[in-house]
Amino acid sequence: MNGAQLLFEAGVLLATPNPSDGEEFNSVTVSPGLPGFYATFVMAVLVVLLAISMTRHTRRVQARARVQERIEAEERAEERAEAEPTAEEIDSEPADGQPADGQPAEGQPVVAEPTSEQPAAGSEDAAGDRPENGTPPSAEDR
Repeated sequence: MNGAQLLFEAGVLLATPNPSDGEEFNSVTVSPGLPGFYATFVMAVLVVLLAISMTRHTRRVQARARVQERIEAEERAEERAEAEPTAEEIDSEPADGQPADGQPAEGQPVVAEPTSEQPAAGSEDAAGDRPENGTPPSAEDR
């Protein structure tokens, strides 16, 4: 006997009805019974636990991504802040090319800054619109 004949004979033996199987099918003999209920219940519990675990892991991944995004945004903001001059640096660098210590650079003319007694050029006070008592002119005086 070779393998094909052996499989054929096994199929014939399994396909022939057993003399003790003379009963008809009914709902009691066909139902899965208590073992089937247990198996289905265990599978349902496992699916619920798996869904809970998956939700936890998804939330963790999303939280880590948000934290990483915040860290990267802060790093980018720090890099931009380092690249841009601060208000103190801008105030310490005069626009006329003089160093922050107030001394003129070599080759630069000395420029007198206006004081409280000396009005700045182009202001109303420079044009002589201010009365002698130091109060600003009213609309009638203009």
